[in-house]
Amino acid sequence: MMSSFFRASTPRLNLFFIALLFKIIASTLSAIGFVLVSPFFYISGSVFWLLFLAVLLTIASPDVDIYLADRMRWLKPAAMVIAIVFVIVGALVLVLATTIGLSAIKANNPEGEISRLMTSMQNIYGYNDATALSHQAAENLLNGKNPYAEANIVTATMEFHSDSEKLTPLREGRFASIFPYPSSAQLEALWQDAMKDPSHIPPELESKFNYPAGSFLLPAPFIWMGINDLRLVYLIFLVLALLYVILKVPSEYRLLFIAALIASVEIWNSLAAGETGLVYFPFLLLAWVLYRRNLWVSAVFMAIVVATKQITWFFLPFYLIVVLRTMGDRRALGALGIICGVFIAANAWFFAADASLWLSSVFAPVADNMFPLGVGIITFVTGGVIDAQSSLPFAITELVVFALALVWYYFNCRRYPDAAPALSVLPLFFAWRSLWGYFFYIDIIVLAAILINEYGQKVKKQTGEVTALENAR
Repeated sequence: MMSSFFRASTPRLNLFFIALLFKIIASTLSAIGFVLVSPFFYISGSVFWLLFLAVLLTIASPDVDIYLADRMRWLKPAAMVIAIVFVIVGALVLVLATTIGLSAIKANNPEGEISRLMTSMQNIYGYNDATALSHQAAENLLNGKNPYAEANIVTATMEFHSDSEKLTPLREGRFASIFPYPSSAQLEALWQDAMKDPSHIPPELESKFNYPAGSFLLPAPFIWMGINDLRLVYLIFLVLALLYVILKVPSEYRLLFIAALIASVEIWNSLAAGETGLVYFPFLLLAWVLYRRNLWVSAVFMAIVVATKQITWFFLPFYLIVVLRTMGDRRALGALGIICGVFIAANAWFFAADASLWLSSVFAPVADNMFPLGVGIITFVTGGVIDAQSSLPFAITELVVFALALVWYYFNCRRYPDAAPALSVLPLFFAWRSLWGYFFYIDIIVLAAILINEYGQKVKKQTGEVTALENAR
């Protein structure tokens, strides 16, 4: 059956599954490094993350199908083996994500084996601090409160049964002299103290609601309708977006794309864990695959993305560049106008209510004194190889890489339009905080864009030529 998935595969599509393998290895090594505080696993994970990005950028080049045409003898079987393994793993994780990862199972089966397994996996499949604060923000909005003013990480963590290890510590108070990161025991001790008086938030905990207003405006209607788990809201967004993309993928590549989705273990793990990246990923996916088909609809989706989470601001310049270079300045200005309009509409009330609070909350990830964390070059610091306690060199490097990526893309976007998603997150690899989730979903965006915007156009052209030839006869 899997061989039928690959019947119409090309070198680039086969390379996608090799990139997927690198990503999963990278994610695993980085996780082991974080748990064991092991320099070897930390840095090994970073190497594989860099390999993943490199292969993804390679896939974005149409010339690769020509260069690797004579490598299909080994490339296709390798991709098939990887796909088979991770489709099985992805299917199992998907089952966990839709059962153990969702709280309804525990309520329906309080004494069963599933409930016990769910409890044992609580640290993996449960809200993190960002998800808990997002849910709390939506509830505060529905109760007529300013979500930015009422954010409280202690009460949010208690209400949604998150874990102390999923809190975001700050280099303040008792943690001021700790480096590179507090231990689990230190975080747990802080949490036990915090629970004694939930109204008093310890200075060592990040408690600001760190995202633009779209992150709670989007799920608020669903919570109002009675959906009490943000993961179900994320699932709705995800399913609708993926169904649309699947239908738009040319039929000969559809099974392969579905296999790629199932094999993308991080998506389903992220869903089960309630990662907030899933609130923007479906809209970013639609924005990127639609800009050639319907720019204005695409711009609305990009506007939703930008109004939801700051990491997506890295995508926006690349999006505007490809529109400018392929469609002209008027359309680029029109798209920018839509994006700015939606962003302002979503955030204006909260900005007007307390501008300094909104600014300090949304820019907290770069303004607050956070510990280094992630899977990029920061692993040399978190692994203890380099003693660098200032984020400034990393911020400068990040900005330089970002500027170079933008300049390169400006001059090359016509030839390599789908390099943008990988280029957008490449600067984050050099950041003080380069979290796993920043890199999880871009491969699916690249794959969908290639299949729809490039291969799909070729299929239409070939079909049109055949039809014209038949009519001529």
